[in-house]
Amino acid sequence: MVGSAMQHFENVIIGQGLAGSALAWTLHWAGQRVLLLDRAEPYTASRVAPGLVTPVTGKRMVVSAEYDQYLAAAKNFYRRVETETGKALLSEVEMLRLFEDEAGRAAFLERSDKAESLKISKWEGELQAGQAGHQGIRMLSGARVDVAIYLSATQSYFEELGCYRRTELTDEEFQYTEDKATGGQQAAEKTAGKTDYTTVIKLASQAVTANRLIMCTGSATTKLFPEVPNNPAQGDILTVRIPHYNRPEVVHRSIWIASENDGRQTVGSTYDWNNRSEAPTEKGRQEILEKLARIVEGPVEVLGQVAAVRPTMRDYEPVLGQHPNWPNVFIFNGLGSKGTLKAPKLAKNLLGSMTGTTQVKAEHSYDRLLVKKTKLQRPLTSLAQQAVSEVLTGGETVIDATVGNGFDTCFLAETVGPAGRVIGFDVQNSAIETTSRRLQAGGFANVDLKEESHAKLKTAVEVETATAVMFNLGFLPRGDKTVVTKAASSTQGIAAALEVLEPHGILTVLAYRGHDGGQDEYDAVHRLLLAYAKQYDLRRIDSHPARQTSPVLFILRKTEKNE
Repeated sequence: MVGSAMQHFENVIIGQGLAGSALAWTLHWAGQRVLLLDRAEPYTASRVAPGLVTPVTGKRMVVSAEYDQYLAAAKNFYRRVETETGKALLSEVEMLRLFEDEAGRAAFLERSDKAESLKISKWEGELQAGQAGHQGIRMLSGARVDVAIYLSATQSYFEELGCYRRTELTDEEFQYTEDKATGGQQAAEKTAGKTDYTTVIKLASQAVTANRLIMCTGSATTKLFPEVPNNPAQGDILTVRIPHYNRPEVVHRSIWIASENDGRQTVGSTYDWNNRSEAPTEKGRQEILEKLARIVEGPVEVLGQVAAVRPTMRDYEPVLGQHPNWPNVFIFNGLGSKGTLKAPKLAKNLLGSMTGTTQVKAEHSYDRLLVKKTKLQRPLTSLAQQAVSEVLTGGETVIDATVGNGFDTCFLAETVGPAGRVIGFDVQNSAIETTSRRLQAGGFANVDLKEESHAKLKTAVEVETATAVMFNLGFLPRGDKTVVTKAASSTQGIAAALEVLEPHGILTVLAYRGHDGGQDEYDAVHRLLLAYAKQYDLRRIDSHPARQTSPVLFILRKTEKNE
């Protein structure tokens, strides 16, 4: 039995950054006892974070996926923390994104019909009194959280409850034990209708036992979850005073400028993927000042500089989930630069997965890291064709589920040869006609083109099996960009393709995320393919450099993993 000197908690959280704090509050409000363990270092990505919640990002002005849902959850969360702590934390602020060039203006015009739904409008004005004017867009649904006060208030709140400790504890110190919690603790849990746990985690140095251990260690990797984060990025932030600067909004253009109440401005930030030091760098300082000089005029006074390492993942998605070997151990990490916005909603999602009421989204799950990754060497379209060519020897039946301009169709026709057969699908007559001309010019007579959606693949192919199926999602290049593949039809088509795909056959899916609906389609496809990754060999190849809206290639070999 655990000794009486041991304190028992339902949850021990290691790390009190944005992830750990959000999870601590979420568990606390759910009636679960929490112990926060933190090194309380002054410069971490969370502690120096500007707390910006930015709705529209990138040159193409793409709204962050599920932004409205994340924002609603964040507002409710921070307002409740304000009530609990008596601290003012959340400010709803407008934001400006300045056009960098004609391409930026063109991107706005391209999406101007959706400006109202995106809550953006064109903006013209000056940043400094009497200086040159700028043009850009105004974002109406931005927000900012005072992260430093939030983390400090969270620490104080849980410290008063006896649920916070400053310690250098690492994941190496935990032990599993089959002992139950103490008799008094069991009785209390039964009275509260909670599970009588039979396995607890013991932290001897803290004289603590717990039912769950959750790692929220930010950029510090652990032996329990060595792959997280797998793409950390160091960033510098400056505190400056810009002459005659008069904008209350947060301004974005390559960098961001946030005005403070004392007349100073906070400016950032850099991304250095090769530096994991939390020491400020001269390189970062100069990069920020050079970018700032393209926006404002006059001498800028630098008042301070800080740096930290963001816990970023290569696919720019957070990591939630359960350890594959230790069912009582969880992870909540990889929030990157959007932790202020996403942490509250994701913490609730993780709690739901712990209690069995919800599931972690596939693209956020730790399980996705079990998928093999391939380093990008050539264009994704070329890598897809290379993977398919390694399987085909000639004479097979294959499917091009999205013929587009016919490049993959011709590749397949040539690879399987006259004895093989290619079946191609596309909903656009222009794509069918273009592909027909390309096939005719190449002398290929082994192709059957169908002006049908790939969602009808299984019923329309009239074959029992196929050796290869290729999907190239998105819109038709140089075609009507309003006609795009959709999440529902694409997942239906891919599921059908996997049914007809013969053993040891190959499926390739090239998913584009930069257009309207592209992220939703990618998310749905990703979830579907991850469900097959436990059984078959699935590879993911990211564009280089990998960005949140860049294309992703999935290659699935219908080969059992135990073969």
